[in-house]
Amino acid sequence: MNTKFAPAILIVALVVISIVGGVFFVISETQQAMVLRFGELVAVYKDPGLKLKLPFIDNAIIYEKRILDYDLPPVKMITGDRKRIIADVYCRYRIKDPEIFYQSIKPSDERGARMRLEAIISSTLRRVLGKQTLSDLLSENREKIMLSIEKKAKLIASTLGLEIVDIRLVRVELPLENRKAVFSRMIAALIRIAKENRARGAEEAQNIRSNAERERTIMIAEAKKQAQIKIAEGKAKAIKISGKALQKSPKLYEALESYRIYKENLAGSTMVLSADNDLFKYFVQPKR
Repeated sequence: MNTKFAPAILIVALVVISIVGGVFFVISETQQAMVLRFGELVAVYKDPGLKLKLPFIDNAIIYEKRILDYDLPPVKMITGDRKRIIADVYCRYRIKDPEIFYQSIKPSDERGARMRLEAIISSTLRRVLGKQTLSDLLSENREKIMLSIEKKAKLIASTLGLEIVDIRLVRVELPLENRKAVFSRMIAALIRIAKENRARGAEEAQNIRSNAERERTIMIAEAKKQAQIKIAEGKAKAIKISGKALQKSPKLYEALESYRIYKENLAGSTMVLSADNDLFKYFVQPKR
């Protein structure tokens, strides 16, 4: 045998062994892997690159490292107020610990993970929603309820090497046979609430009108009071002015008073008086 061909033959032999036995395997950035030797864990790889294993002896199991989506089958249950519902739930998860996942879930693949997630989330839904009313699920409390479900499911899934990233209640439906009766009760309840609201509104409106009328009466009375005070003050002031005028010119005051009497008593009236009546003394032509 020619020794100069020995290195080439050796290299070819190693390549053949590597291809046949699978000495090397590649992990991408979106993957993680375990190496098993006769079923026993030898190594866990979470970083990408070219990895080495013993041919024919070691077995490499590759898992997804990315977040996976799972739309669970519809879950039928009964709420706390005895309503039958169908919940449509959406879940996002990932395999966080490949070793625990491999040891805990069989089959140890994505199908096995979904089977266990379905069991965990369905049972958690029934426990939590079984204490809630249908109206709670349709109100702003829905997010709080889902956070409670997610927290409980995460705790269980973590013991299996899985991490639940998110759980969403996509839709809540009533079974077809129950919808008509439930809708009738809901309509009746809404009508009752509307009547109660209208009654409270009418009562409040009456209270507002009563308060407004009372305030109006008080304001008018106060205005009349202030008017009477002003009138009295005006009369007092007029009397005071008249008194000062009388002191300064009694004849002028007497003439003004006579004119006032003429205006108040003779306008539009007919009176028969003697010519020497005191009322006429201001009508006499004064002597020049």
